[in-house]
Amino acid sequence: MQARNDVNRAILLQTDATASKKRVLSDFLNRATTEVNRVLPLRQGCKNASEFQIAVAPGLRANAGFNIQVVCDMARSTWRKHKNCMKVKGTTVKFNVPRNCKTFRMKRFSFVELGMYPRERTAIPIRRNRNWDRFSGLLGSGWTCKTYGLTPSLEVVAYLSRPDAPLQARRNVLGIDINAKDFAYTVLTPEGKILKQGYLGQQMWPKKQHFAGRRAMLQSLNASKKLKRMRHRQRNYVKTNIGQMVREMIILAKRYDADVSIERLSRFKPRGRRFDRKVMTIPFYLFRRILEGRCFDNSITLDRVDPYHTSKWCSRCGAVGRGHDGGNYALFRCRECGQAVNSDRKASLAVAVKTLLERRGFPDQNTLQISGRRVPVSGLLRPSPMTQGQMAVPTPTLERGKPTGFSRG
Repeated sequence: MQARNDVNRAILLQTDATASKKRVLSDFLNRATTEVNRVLPLRQGCKNASEFQIAVAPGLRANAGFNIQVVCDMARSTWRKHKNCMKVKGTTVKFNVPRNCKTFRMKRFSFVELGMYPRERTAIPIRRNRNWDRFSGLLGSGWTCKTYGLTPSLEVVAYLSRPDAPLQARRNVLGIDINAKDFAYTVLTPEGKILKQGYLGQQMWPKKQHFAGRRAMLQSLNASKKLKRMRHRQRNYVKTNIGQMVREMIILAKRYDADVSIERLSRFKPRGRRFDRKVMTIPFYLFRRILEGRCFDNSITLDRVDPYHTSKWCSRCGAVGRGHDGGNYALFRCRECGQAVNSDRKASLAVAVKTLLERRGFPDQNTLQISGRRVPVSGLLRPSPMTQGQMAVPTPTLERGKPTGFSRG
């Protein structure tokens, strides 16, 4: 049984299966999907996962003829689906090592052998690419793989685990502010010195504008096939460039001995068609998912901070204003001290400041200092609401005040 303090991750391994093996795998997945859709409505009469598994496992095994381990895993995964889900288009089936799955290597190929039926196994050749190299490297660095999964796209997913080892915090922080047109970053030291600032991904916005214009023209012509091909090109372009940006961020984090920090963003409230259209083009989820994987691979801590007032806080005097300068979204102008700086770079600085304040913890109110502007210098911190029986966790916020030791450097 897996320890509760284990860390897990999954890697998709591309296959090189022949046409005959693809037919076998497709038939197996079609039967699995049919059985999952058949037992989904039966969840309403069960109180927990164990009761559901006892109720449906005999029928699953009799109808599909799968191995008992596969049947039990199908029952558990079906129970975990959303309560309103009554039909699925496909399902991923898992195989445990060594009972129903094993790996072996020949001179030129590596294989994953899946036991789908009793006394019937299918060996699937795995394509040796970057994912395979990453998978092999993790196995050699203390990771173990006890489960493989077969996806609806006929690929193999390797589920790896490792005992959790807490990462040691690096000295500096790389704060990242995510925008529609570019990604701004700031490398900040605990003493408040800015080591480096810059932008990444500036080439993506003109290309996305080109895609938008092209899409509008094709929609007016009802060219559905060309629209579908263009969506694939746009998706691949964005994913490739996000991967390249993450790679550069990891290089910067290693060069300056810094942890990475981003905002904990949620859904935006509708503010109009133009604003919503720009916000929806920000690939935040894709960026976060790729960044999490690369930080994990390189033993870099990824922090998420509260985005409250990151665009309104003045890094010189600590005041909180309106944020952007009128209609100029790219410029931040403080009404208290007159500072005029780029809003994206200042926001990335605020993200880094919040992470450093979280490391220090909530300041002692008995030693609260007051700056020359008569605002608390620890005003960036805001205590979280304390729930019954729990301690309040310090969460940084940007209120009036300038934190001790932080300046424009």
